[in-house]
Amino acid sequence: MSQTAPLVRSKKLIAFREDQVAALSAIADDTHSNFTATVLDAVDAYIAAHDRTTQQMVDRIVTENSGLLERLRDA
Repeated sequence: MSQTAPLVRSKKLIAFREDQVAALSAIADDTHSNFTATVLDAVDAYIAAHDRTTQQMVDRIVTENSGLLERLRDA
């Protein structure tokens, strides 16, 4: 029987501005969620957007330098 590791959450202190707290609280209310879940969703979305942007940059560099990469491969 396999065991799965328990979910570990790290607690970090974040000093939100008042306008950020108000906006996040409003979003949480609108989505029938809570503040913490709303912040975690926002962080996940930010990370996903960063990952997509990074992959797009890598793809662009590879495309722009495909001739160079082929010459290096064949060297």
